[in-house]
Amino acid sequence: MAHELTIRADGFVEMAFVGQTPWHGLGQSLDQDADMETWRKAAGMDWTIESAPAIYTPDGQNVCTFPERFIQYRSDTLAPLSMVSGRYKPVQPSQVLDFFNELVQEHGFKLHTAGTLFGGKRLWALAETGKFGEVTKGDGVGGFLLLSTSCDKTLATTARFTTVRVVCNNTLSMATKRGEAISFTHLTAWDAEKMRDKIAAQVESFGTFMEMAKHLKKQKCNAEAAANFMKGLLFTSQELATMESAYLEKYRPYKRILELFNGEAKGSELPSVMGTKWGLLNSITEYFDHHSPARSDDARLNNTWFGAGNDIKTKAVELLSA
Repeated sequence: MAHELTIRADGFVEMAFVGQTPWHGLGQSLDQDADMETWRKAAGMDWTIESAPAIYTPDGQNVCTFPERFIQYRSDTLAPLSMVSGRYKPVQPSQVLDFFNELVQEHGFKLHTAGTLFGGKRLWALAETGKFGEVTKGDGVGGFLLLSTSCDKTLATTARFTTVRVVCNNTLSMATKRGEAISFTHLTAWDAEKMRDKIAAQVESFGTFMEMAKHLKKQKCNAEAAANFMKGLLFTSQELATMESAYLEKYRPYKRILELFNGEAKGSELPSVMGTKWGLLNSITEYFDHHSPARSDDARLNNTWFGAGNDIKTKAVELLSA
């Protein structure tokens, strides 16, 4: 099975976690009170991003330099990560974990998982913020902070609050509008203090998210309304105008999300969930987090945190809460 998680030549997986074993069953389990040096080694983030001038041999003999272009590579394996300009400023793996260590000390956050993807080209760490609430009895949601960055120009350095629904482990950005994540491009140097200041100002966004969730719980949504919503979420009006109904009914995301909404979703049996917009939102998040086709479970994780899955879930929140 292909994995997006970085797996070294000796089989070591660059991921560490506390609590329940992740669904892919990979990585190192740690105690909640493990120190940062233990996290650094267990998560496979005990290396640095180095840089060397980009060179080439056009005729196989003469060595030429590509002006203002540099190869970023891992200090441990020397594996290349990307080619960047001289203006590119990487965020080191140690800086990601040190940043969370400060949050642990200052705000009582608890590091939950950390690791690398695509051979180290993407780095992330996820921490519990201590925020928790119930949308309805037995339907708890916890608040987390996800810090992610890349050294291949695919991601800016971004910190965003994420919720995890306990009954099904569905994840959803707390932001109710696009652009609310805290993000810095790699053209500026890593500034942990500025990042902390912005995070401190948005910690209370969890309360806003819970208000939105409870509002959606009160909004009724029947099967027909759910089907119409999914059409607008997944397709443009032009696509719908030329689409045959037979294709629509067989389109996997549309078909499976409606099946989840109509009773198959985890937690759908809870009071005040079935037949509501909150139930529809969780059917959407469950599909992209657990059911959408992917090469592997961690490939699905990458998509639902950083790719199209995250974009669609964010769009669903915007439309349902509008």
